[in-house]
Amino acid sequence: MQNEIMGVASETIEIRMILPELENLSFSDLRNIADSIDEYSREVQAMLEQKREERIAELKARMAEDQAELAELEPQPVKMANPSTPKYRDPAKPENTWAGRGKQPGWLKEKIEAGASFDDFLIDKPAPAADRGPDDPGF
Repeated sequence: MQNEIMGVASETIEIRMILPELENLSFSDLRNIADSIDEYSREVQAMLEQKREERIAELKARMAEDQAELAELEPQPVKMANPSTPKYRDPAKPENTWAGRGKQPGWLKEKIEAGASFDDFLIDKPAPAADRGPDDPGF
């Protein structure tokens, strides 16, 4: 890209920079040449800045495309189809729960070994028999 800029600019600058013998020029001619050089310098700087901005925009667009491609390649997190709901809860520490599947947690194992029953930790305890009425199918 730099060669493209310099290739176009160098031809233009070579044509513009052909100057007569400086000793034979008047002060106003020399001032005019100096002003022209300043003007050309500003034009070159503006052109370089424009090319720089275009390149930055191009790179940002490419980065966005690459990020989209990477996102497609990353595996999506697997969601559990049927997450289990807790069946047992420690009344002393409600954050301790167990769904009744897999290895029995330490907090529950300790309490069972200490003489507690699984029913003591059930979250949805069945209603006592005395609360059932004649319409209850378990009656």
